[in-house]
Amino acid sequence: MKETSWEAAESAAWLAVRNEQGRHSIWPAGLSVPPGWSEAGYRGDKPGCLEWISENWADPRPAGVGRVAT
Repeated sequence: MKETSWEAAESAAWLAVRNEQGRHSIWPAGLSVPPGWSEAGYRGDKPGCLEWISENWADPRPAGVGRVAT
């Protein structure tokens, strides 16, 4: 059976990347990381990258955005 493009994307190599504000995302490992982003320390399949980000990116707000005082 032929692999679908979705299945190929799931198993392809991906990078966890981080931008200058501390936000995280995933990026195909075969492409150059875009300006303003850098490798965050994980390379693997897409589900693994998403799991790594969820474990290592504690606060999804950009750096410099404070919490509301309660």
